[in-house]
Amino acid sequence: MRERQAPAVSDRARKEARDWIVRLSSGAVSEAELAQFKAWQAASDHARAFAEERRFWGQLGRLETSRTSAATETAAKPRLVGRRAVLAGGGALAASIAGVMVAPRIKLLWEADYRTAVGEQRRVALPDGAVATLNTDSAIALDYRPDLRLVHLLRGEAFFEVRPQGGRGLRVAALGGVTRMTEAACAVRLADAEAVVTVASGQVEVFCPASPAAAALGEASPVALGADQMTRYAQGHPPASATAVDMQAVLAWRSGRIVFEGRPLARALVELERYVPERIILADQSRAGELVSGVFSIRQAQAAIEALAQTQNLTARRIPGVMIVIS
Repeated sequence: MRERQAPAVSDRARKEARDWIVRLSSGAVSEAELAQFKAWQAASDHARAFAEERRFWGQLGRLETSRTSAATETAAKPRLVGRRAVLAGGGALAASIAGVMVAPRIKLLWEADYRTAVGEQRRVALPDGAVATLNTDSAIALDYRPDLRLVHLLRGEAFFEVRPQGGRGLRVAALGGVTRMTEAACAVRLADAEAVVTVASGQVEVFCPASPAAAALGEASPVALGADQMTRYAQGHPPASATAVDMQAVLAWRSGRIVFEGRPLARALVELERYVPERIILADQSRAGELVSGVFSIRQAQAAIEALAQTQNLTARRIPGVMIVIS
């Protein structure tokens, strides 16, 4: 006797399954929405549609991890979740359903005092009168004591404007290193497993000990930076020597722009990906090294991506909330 085949999953069920995957993967779902999902999944062919769509998106996720090393680090970026969803247990439950990595998001949520969503920028007045401007998808935590002014950069990028206060400088900790400043304006960014420090004005010192023991022994020599200079370091490695930098290009995001001057296409797409909720996939990796130049608006990031693609005779196809394929 022939085994009876299950009926094909309807297109409508597949579309609804995709919508649920996007909503659940965002991490910002309420208990009511989770109840709606459970009711939806119990009906008809919905559970099978959801399982099939999860497998499909999982395969695309593996495709993303095969992108060039320039894009790999950003492709893995987690999104921030809503505090209410986590407190209610909804964030973790949604993650277990959708199969997304929510643990780093929860840790970030609890540690951060201030954060921005994807595409958001925020100006924060710190307790001592300093100002921190957070770029897209960024988070900071404060540790202020009578003898200490310390900001932890947990994610993304922030621009600090600091004035002296009782002889105490501000310290910004990131990736095991510290940037010290008393009266300065500088940006600190986490990118590609490195911390990048750029100075707009004033003087700062940057150090990153090779080990905790080296730090305890005072063996970590700082790198001094002045205006229009930068350095970078990886965790456990000393910062590089100071180099000159075009601050107008580096800090263009503060005026809503992003500037590319001879940037490889893959890296330019990684930069733009920071400002949209979708993943950006370059279908033809042989074009990843093509150099691109231009000034684009990050306040209209989708249009910027399309414009950049057009400069290379490519097309941007968008699946809202999921991905943008450049081909």
